[in-house]
Amino acid sequence: MSRYKPKTRVIPLGSAAWQRLRAQVLAEEPLCRDCAARGLVTPATDVDHMDNNGDNNARTNLAPLCHSCHSIKTAEDMGKRTTRGCDVNGIPLDPNHHWNRSKRSPGTALS
Repeated sequence: MSRYKPKTRVIPLGSAAWQRLRAQVLAEEPLCRDCAARGLVTPATDVDHMDNNGDNNARTNLAPLCHSCHSIKTAEDMGKRTTRGCDVNGIPLDPNHHWNRSKRSPGTALS
């Protein structure tokens, strides 16, 4: 089921108010939050509404992302399948990849 909600916005994306808010978020947190969580240093270029609600412009709901991470998140929110690739150490970025699943206890059969 898709978590994506159609874009209805209190502050339209092209407006001066949105540009100011976007600039503030990127000034406060200039690196992509998703890349940083994987140990990568990537400049943030986009600001994402984490709850997919374009009306919720609370700072706690706005995440700085690089364009690639923002595109992947938006596609996933729309229910599309995405490919994430690997980090600098060759570990798959997809959280559902079998390498990233919880470690099994010794003696547990593989499914």
